[in-house]
Amino acid sequence: MKKTILFSLMLISASAFAQTPKSIKLTKGQKIAAKTAMSMDMDLGMGTMKNENNTETTISVIDENPKGYTLAVTINKMKVSVDGMGQSMSFDSDKPEDRNTEIGKSASTKLNVPDTMILDKITGEIKPLNDNVKEEKPAGGGMFAMSGNQNQGAMEAFLIIPANVKVGDSWSDSSIVKGLTTRRTLKWLSLDKEIATIKVTGSMTGSVEQEAQGMTMSINMDMTYNETRTVNTKTGQVIKINNDADLKNTMETMGMTMNSKIITTTEYSN
Repeated sequence: MKKTILFSLMLISASAFAQTPKSIKLTKGQKIAAKTAMSMDMDLGMGTMKNENNTETTISVIDENPKGYTLAVTINKMKVSVDGMGQSMSFDSDKPEDRNTEIGKSASTKLNVPDTMILDKITGEIKPLNDNVKEEKPAGGGMFAMSGNQNQGAMEAFLIIPANVKVGDSWSDSSIVKGLTTRRTLKWLSLDKEIATIKVTGSMTGSVEQEAQGMTMSINMDMTYNETRTVNTKTGQVIKINNDADLKNTMETMGMTMNSKIITTTEYSN
């Protein structure tokens, strides 16, 4: 009887811990499709602005080494619309006529052009191959720039659950990238076969610079967010992300504060 109980406890322990890999598991030549839909409502104090962004991206594994993978991240389709304060801007990569506009000419340079990234096998962190490359400011000023980071779907495509964590446990991490500090707490809610559901509560604070109407503004950013992720525990690949964020931006040069509600969903498929 004692042996039966002991064996049962061993099985429970194995199911809780052995599912999580120590590193991301990908194969050379593998392609991952990411579809991101973002909606942002901004309260500018003197009016509101609505921003919608739909992006389709392909993440291709082009090489592997002991420390990580080399990825080619390619934006295949993009649809953006910004409305507010008497202005309306839009771009749809499926419409050839949109590529001749000022915004279209800038956005089109990003389409179907692979952006090389490095994925760390152990941490799941993705970085540009060359961190020193200066980012280009998009045409259309600050309104179009608010469409967000087009590579965000790729940057969040992988997650490693620590080996000592089991269902019901929480862990925390933090990072500092280009003046922005991100802190988050993750809780492993459930496990269905090899698919884990993770709850993420986080914040992002710091200062960034943004060009708008020919001048550079310093923006203090304060964001809090709640997120649910489903993750394949055998590979470390994220399957779906639902993110609900509140963002407060204070523009030092204009003395203006913007409060925003941002809803983002990203789905991944092989």
